[in-house]
Amino acid sequence: MSEKLLLSPTAILRSESQYYGTHAVFDHRRVKTEFLTDEEVRALEYIYDKPADVREISKGAEMDYRRCEKFLERMIKSGYVQKGVDAQGSKPPERIKIGSELYGRFPVPFLSAPTAVDVFITSRCNQYCIHCFSNGGKDNVQELSLSDLESIFDQLEKVGVLEVRINGGEPLLHREIGKILSYFKEKRFRKVMLTNGTLLDEETALLLKESGTVPTVSLDDSVAEGHDLFRGVKGSFKRTVEGLKILQKHGIQYGINCCLHKNNLSRYEEIIGLAAEHGASRIAFLDLKPVGRMKNHLNWVPSYREYQQLMNHLMFARAKHKGIDVSLDVFMHCLPLEESILEARKGYVSCQAGKTRLSVDSEGLVYPCNLVISDPRWIIGDVKKEKIWDIWFSEKWSFFRGKVKISDLQKCRDCRNLRKCKDFYCRLLPYSTDGNVFGPHPKCS
Repeated sequence: MSEKLLLSPTAILRSESQYYGTHAVFDHRRVKTEFLTDEEVRALEYIYDKPADVREISKGAEMDYRRCEKFLERMIKSGYVQKGVDAQGSKPPERIKIGSELYGRFPVPFLSAPTAVDVFITSRCNQYCIHCFSNGGKDNVQELSLSDLESIFDQLEKVGVLEVRINGGEPLLHREIGKILSYFKEKRFRKVMLTNGTLLDEETALLLKESGTVPTVSLDDSVAEGHDLFRGVKGSFKRTVEGLKILQKHGIQYGINCCLHKNNLSRYEEIIGLAAEHGASRIAFLDLKPVGRMKNHLNWVPSYREYQQLMNHLMFARAKHKGIDVSLDVFMHCLPLEESILEARKGYVSCQAGKTRLSVDSEGLVYPCNLVISDPRWIIGDVKKEKIWDIWFSEKWSFFRGKVKISDLQKCRDCRNLRKCKDFYCRLLPYSTDGNVFGPHPKCS
């Protein structure tokens, strides 16, 4: 193979020796990941920003020629590598180099940057949802400017974030949403927008399609009255369904988020059917968390037993509905990473916060997770004043990177089911429920 090769512009390399020797390449367009060896990632790093042939790559990566050739053929076939002298594309971002000594500040290993980031671009909204945690009932509107967002997106691209989700309020109400999406288009990471769907029209749909942004639309019932009551505005259901039809018309891949509450538990089949009918590729069912406005509407929250019973039905629904992915991985749990389970054997309690994710609110404040996005206790930094990579290595992450031990947990530490439990890793849900970071999951309290 004598052609010049170049890393695909849709590929993101992450080399994380300090994090259990993890090396991976992610295709943000196809949402596909392959894990690599040390020498394989060196080979791809060699063609990160300049074309080279196999002989040059194998020499630069200190890799056997035949093994290198075979590996690169596989990468070409998988779409991670382009071949041909004209495989230039746009210039990739200059990656930030992190000093290895920075990882020694914490006893628990963590990534060099999050893999997924939520950016709440505005608190402006056209609905008044019962469960809102974004502004939690605040009357004043906060909004990140276009220049703020350009800086944030640039920084996230430079550190190799895999996915950025723009959120609100309602992100389509941002005064410069067209320019935001245009800038978003050029960034090398997966792009997602969470929207209530009521403002989707032909022009907006084309903007989303052109920018490569995947919308996730909120649909909380299969009947208008139920959806409108939960969303706080009459006519919301009709406008959201019209938005789904527009997305379907333009062949835009999109997903649905559905919050399960007391009034829609019996209609899960109809909700899945409605989503499938209008072309959704995925539907995720979410349980309600007692944060933001939800604290004033706890009568809407099903019991843990009700959620558990419904989970069994949803498992069957997932097998039944072949044309749509019924996702349950975000339902009832903040699922621990495999690494968190390993760390628990050493006595540490850790979750995805501070390892794989963070959130930026509409004022530019950084939080570990959406559960506590308005709580000043959990502010990690400010993107208007600090670089994201400096915030990521702040000592303020110590709570999530080794400060909490199983011996600190007030009920969980003595539980005979601790080794099987998937819920004690998250400390922010107990905190959000009753203010106790060391308390048990709400199901056990």
